[in-house]
Order: sequence, then structure tokens, then C-alpha cells
Amino acid sequence: MPDLKHFTKVVSEHHSSLRYFVLGLGVNPAWVDDVAQEAFLVAYRKWEEMGEVENPGAWLRTIARNLVLNETAKLHRRQRLLDENLTTILAEAHPESPTAADFVDFSHWQESLRLCLKELPARTRHIVEARYFRDHTSNRIGADFAMKPVAVRKLLYHARQALGACLRSKSPEPSP
Repeated sequence: MPDLKHFTKVVSEHHSSLRYFVLGLGVNPAWVDDVAQEAFLVAYRKWEEMGEVENPGAWLRTIARNLVLNETAKLHRRQRLLDENLTTILAEAHPESPTAADFVDFSHWQESLRLCLKELPARTRHIVEARYFRDHTSNRIGADFAMKPVAVRKLLYHARQALGACLRSKSPEPSP
């Protein structure tokens, strides 16, 4: 267990500067305190492993920087996953190799997607819109719809499957 008096002193000495450092990394101001607190928690857990830290402020800034980099990587992975889901739905809806003419006008896909969204139950449609059009997290959607986040993610999975099936059924027939 870390020496609480010494750790408390480090926290009080570096709390403000760590918050400003995190803010300077481009973190949303609403999340600065959370990132700073998480950095202090990591430091607390690693305190004994590190022994006597010569420059605790620099160590805390390194921890905070790594936390921000990890969150950025997660965000990019999440964005790639969302794109992969949409790509999979569209690829499965049009299994033949597209011709050059297919790339000219995708308006039929947009209209098909609009129609397919209208076929979803109202609650499911509202959840899909909250997630993909307003970029709400499953936690926020869960709070808004009195659902657990895992239930929101499951519902979104099934909604994507339904949209994919709907798009496949509305796919224009390939040209001879």
C-alpha cells in the first residue's frame, strides 16, 4: 500500500497542472477531470512498483498522455468497426462485383436505406438514429431508453442485420 500522506501531497501539488496538461492534449473539457483522476488511480496502483519517483509531475503527465493515446486508439478502432459493419451490409446486399456505372449513382442505396429504416419498429429506429446519426454511446442510449448498454448493443446488432436483409431485398437486379 502506498504511503498515503506522500501520495496525497503529490496529488494536491500536481492536480491543477495535470488538468491543464490534459486539456492541452485536446481532451473534451467535460472529460479532463476524469482523465486526470484516472491518471492518479494508475499512479496509485503503480506507486510501490516505481519506488521513489524523482519527478512525480512528469510521471503523472506521461500516464495521462498514455491514457489519452489509448482513448484515441479506441476511438479509431471503434470508427473502423462501425465502417466495417456498414461495408459488410452493403457488400452483402450487392454480392456481384460492381461495374463502373454502379459507382456513378448510389442514390438508390440511400433511398433503400431510408425505406428500410422506416420498416424498423419505432423504438429500434430511434435507437439506431441516436447511435449512428447523433453518435450517442450505448451508455447514453441505455439511459435515455431505460435499457442496459449491453441490451442497446445487442439491439443495434440485430437492427444492422435487419437493415442488411432489407437492403438485400431491395437491391436492384443486376444488368444482363
